[in-house]
Amino acid sequence: MAEHSVSGGVKMTESIITYRSMTKIYVVILLGIAGSLLLGYFIADSILPFATWDWFIILGVFITLPLLITILGFLVGWYGKKHAIDYTDPTWTYEPAQYTIEDTKKIVKQNKRKNWRMVANSNYWIFFIPLVLLLFMSALPMYLLIESPSFSQLHTWMFTLSLSLSYSVASIGALRATSNIASDDFNILLIRETIRLAKLQNKVPGLSHVRVVFDKAEQDGYTVFEAPRVVGRVSGLEKDGYIESWSEELGSVSRVLCRLYESEGHPEVLWWWFAEERNFKKFVEKDKTGYYVKYPISYKTGEPGVKDVNQVIENAVAIIILEWFHTRGENEELSLILEQLNAEKV
Repeated sequence: MAEHSVSGGVKMTESIITYRSMTKIYVVILLGIAGSLLLGYFIADSILPFATWDWFIILGVFITLPLLITILGFLVGWYGKKHAIDYTDPTWTYEPAQYTIEDTKKIVKQNKRKNWRMVANSNYWIFFIPLVLLLFMSALPMYLLIESPSFSQLHTWMFTLSLSLSYSVASIGALRATSNIASDDFNILLIRETIRLAKLQNKVPGLSHVRVVFDKAEQDGYTVFEAPRVVGRVSGLEKDGYIESWSEELGSVSRVLCRLYESEGHPEVLWWWFAEERNFKKFVEKDKTGYYVKYPISYKTGEPGVKDVNQVIENAVAIIILEWFHTRGENEELSLILEQLNAEKV
C-alpha cells in the first residue's frame, strides 16, 4: 500500500527509502543547458569578434563567467542528489557471500545502475572534461588575436557548445558523483582494488576457487555490500583451509590470513601477514602471541612488499602446504605445486 510523503515522493509503507520527485531538478538542468546555449551564443557573437588584449574582458567574460556557469551546474546536480531520497537508516544484518570475479563486476554495475540515487558514482571525466572546456574557452579569444584574426561562425559555435557542455557535464556529473544520506550503506568501497587483487591471485600456481567475498545484507528489496576481500583455496586442500586477503590500494595487498582447519587431532593454525610487518606470523590454536616464520620462497628482489601480490600469495600457498607436510604427511600433488613455486621444504 502506498502513501504520499510530505516531501512529495511516494512512499511504500515501512520502506526504508522514499524516492523524491526529480522533475524540478531535470527541468532546471534542461533550462540551464538552454540558457547556457543562448548566453554562449550572445557572448561569442557580440564580444568574441571584437576581442582585444583587454584583460578585464578576457578575465571577466571568457574565464570567470564560464567558471561560474560550470559551478552553477555542479550545484544544481549536487542539490538534486542530496535531496533525491528520504532514508530511514535500518539495522542491516550482514552475512558473508562469495562471487566469481565476473559476477562481482555485474553486481557493481547493477548496484550503480539500480541504486544510482544512493550510490556516489564518481569518474575522472566528471572533473576532467569541464576543466578542459574551461581552458579552451579562456584560450579562444587569445587564439583569435594571435593565430586567426579572421573571425568565423565556427568560432561562435565552438564557444557556445563548450559553455553548454561544461554546464551539462558539471550538473549531470554532480548528480551521479555526489553522496547523500544513504551512500555510506550503498557504496561498495574498495571494490575496484579487490577485483584487481582477485585477478592477480588467479595467476598464482596452486591457488584455486578464487572468489570475491562480501558481507551482504538485504532489506525491503534492497541489497547492500561491504568489506570486500578475496578468498582462495590451495589445490588439493580445498576443504582443509583457505587464504583470505584484503587490498586498500589498487594493485597491492594490505593483509593476508592463512587458515588450516583442525583435523585428525591436529590443531587449527593461522598465519597473518600485515603490510606494516611484511612477515607471516604463525598462531597455533589459542596462542595469542605467535611467532614469525621464514618465507619458503626466495626472490632476487628480496622479501615481498605490498605491491608484490603474487609473491605474497605464493608464499601463503607454500606455507599451508609445508604445514600440511609436517603434520599430515606429503603427497604428490602438493609436492608438484611446491616445485612450481620453487619453494624450499623448510
